[in-house]
Amino acid sequence: MLLCCAALGYPLALPVLLPALMGAQAPPQHTTPGQVAVLAAISYAVALLLDGQAARRRRRVAPWVVPARAAVLAGACSLLAHLVGAYAVPELLGTQDPASANGYALQCLAVGAFAWGWRTSVRAWSGDLLERPPVRPARTGAGRSSARTTTVSRPSAGEVWVAMVPFRDRAEAARHYCVVVGTRPGHAEVLQITSKDKGHRDDYIRMENEGWDRTGKASWVEIGMAPRRVPYESFLSDHPQGPCPPRIWREIQRRQAALGAAPAPAPAPRPAPTSAPRPRPVGGPAPTARGPRRPPTSAGGRQS
Repeated sequence: MLLCCAALGYPLALPVLLPALMGAQAPPQHTTPGQVAVLAAISYAVALLLDGQAARRRRRVAPWVVPARAAVLAGACSLLAHLVGAYAVPELLGTQDPASANGYALQCLAVGAFAWGWRTSVRAWSGDLLERPPVRPARTGAGRSSARTTTVSRPSAGEVWVAMVPFRDRAEAARHYCVVVGTRPGHAEVLQITSKDKGHRDDYIRMENEGWDRTGKASWVEIGMAPRRVPYESFLSDHPQGPCPPRIWREIQRRQAALGAAPAPAPAPRPAPTSAPRPRPVGGPAPTARGPRRPPTSAGGRQS
């Protein structure tokens, strides 16, 4: 680990280490502005590679974020190398010459450890170090299954993933590409992507293939629908297939916002209950229609 930190810190600390080494020679030599620019470019390139590699699975941000963060990393490494050479080397090694072999190694170790901590922080911020539940059960002998837990990146909104997406009309799921629109504890909310032609439907939109599907087929993504819930263990890979195209992502956000702001439909009125006819007893006489009951009359035909 120490060797890795020293190897990583060497190119990042070059803008400070090499001028100090040249100044310690007899007679002292000085670096030209062009040489300083080359050394700074080497340090920045290594910082950009390190930061970009740590953030390759990260959430969607503006394109300038990673280059700007790499510039901050390169500057911080140069400052750290200067501080270690000016203060830590005399205190710990008892020498005023930071270009000595031990001072040189201490500066490289300090800068390398700082850069490695930077990379770990970027990965943690982007969600790459979050533990998820078992991804898929692995079949073993005699039909037994053993769950395996892996360290994978967590889905973020605006990314295309492959997962077991549930159907809307039945309690089953199938392997599909999907666009993540939100994350919740225990599950992600996604919109399914299909290769079936949905050009005749208003609730689907054609989605460009920007490398997330190797077949290169035309695809459609459901839009303006309620997202489907996919548990994190139902995602079939440990990294996204790629980002959602910006035009599609803006349309998804617009439709989802409109869907969330739409008022809930009023419940349909329930029909009034109707009285069912009374069943006729089996084998009994059929009911006869009766008119209004008349009062009894006397023998002479007059009413009493």
